[in-house]
Amino acid sequence: MNRELSDMSVLIVDDDEANRYTLARRLTRDGFSRLGMAANGVEALAALRQDSFDLVLLDIMMPELDGFGVLRAMKAEPALAGIPVIVISANDDSNKFVQAIELGALDYLAKPFDPVLLRARVRASLERRQLQAGLETALAETRAMLELSPVATFFLKNGKLEWINAMCENLLGHRAGDLVGQGLAHLLLNETEYHDMLARAEAVLRTGGVFRGDLHVKRGDGRVILVRAAAKAVAPWRPEDGIVWTAEDVTEQRADAARVAFLAHHDQLTGLPNRILLADRLRVALAQAARNRMLCGLMFLDLDRFKLINDTLGHAIGDELLIEVSRRLKASVRDSDTVARLGGDEFVVVLPALKTVDDAETVARKILASLGAPYELSGHPVRTSPSIGIALYPTDAADGDALLKAADAAMYEAKQTGRNGYRFYRPGMQIAK
Repeated sequence: MNRELSDMSVLIVDDDEANRYTLARRLTRDGFSRLGMAANGVEALAALRQDSFDLVLLDIMMPELDGFGVLRAMKAEPALAGIPVIVISANDDSNKFVQAIELGALDYLAKPFDPVLLRARVRASLERRQLQAGLETALAETRAMLELSPVATFFLKNGKLEWINAMCENLLGHRAGDLVGQGLAHLLLNETEYHDMLARAEAVLRTGGVFRGDLHVKRGDGRVILVRAAAKAVAPWRPEDGIVWTAEDVTEQRADAARVAFLAHHDQLTGLPNRILLADRLRVALAQAARNRMLCGLMFLDLDRFKLINDTLGHAIGDELLIEVSRRLKASVRDSDTVARLGGDEFVVVLPALKTVDDAETVARKILASLGAPYELSGHPVRTSPSIGIALYPTDAADGDALLKAADAAMYEAKQTGRNGYRFYRPGMQIAK
């Protein structure tokens, strides 16, 4: 006899004392020593509420409270509902046994019963109880671990929330009581995004794999966050029977990544494209000009007297000036044009798809007027102007690097000949090596 089974307790309920002791002797002979007895249904319920029993052998026909009444009472009490019951009756009436099974009985025996059959059914019932107790313990341990987990976790069954842990409450900004029993669609910013994710998730979960995906969630306080979710089906062949989900707020993480990516291609002070992004935009503009047999203009700008402003008013005012210059530059060109900062007070403007040289000259005059207007920076009146060099593709250069050098040479001549003006590149201008 398995020691664990022998340590389990059995309650014998029968109004016939002889039957009770007969059952007790046979169970004792089979190695069961933890036995209790009750002469009727009332005593049985009192014993079950007072002590812990692993199995009930229950006579159906008894005075005061019969076996059916005991089964109904046990079913109504959560603490008793899980105890297995084998019903016993001298009346081999299958309808009574069916009724008992419907009320929660696990098995039945007809009197007079076969000792071998009694032993087999008691053992089977106790083994089931043993397995049930192990599962309940494992479930309680798992539940406790999930409750303490620093990861937001929830359980979805048939599309509805069955359970969420405290971290998930914090993540979603809702109490568990407000969510359990409901679907998730109302929490999502975009319902189409949600249903698309569910379809992709099911395809992965049915293979037994782990699904991972991102979606936007609307918290209880109205704030929208980006959540990275992972899911695993309890039974891959039927994901609707239960899916364990974990969720992580990656809003700041994604924002940080976006900021890093932005700064890799943009000037930190002005937010304008830097050299890296300028090279890419210029390459595209030149390819477009070649394909459409048009001109592409490139302007190289340098602010006049910028070093003097920096030295006399300080770097903070200098930075304010650079920010305002970048704003005015963007306002002076088309949305399709690119304004970039190379560093210091040097700016570049890419003018794709120009029809004539006059188009570039029109933009240059507009920039001169805009950047030459007075500035008011932290209470300081400031005046500056740009020196602009202009080069055109394909007439002045065949590639981006050569075009930039040609525009730089033209800008240098504009600065040497009086500043606050523009010059077009022409052959013979000295190009920096």
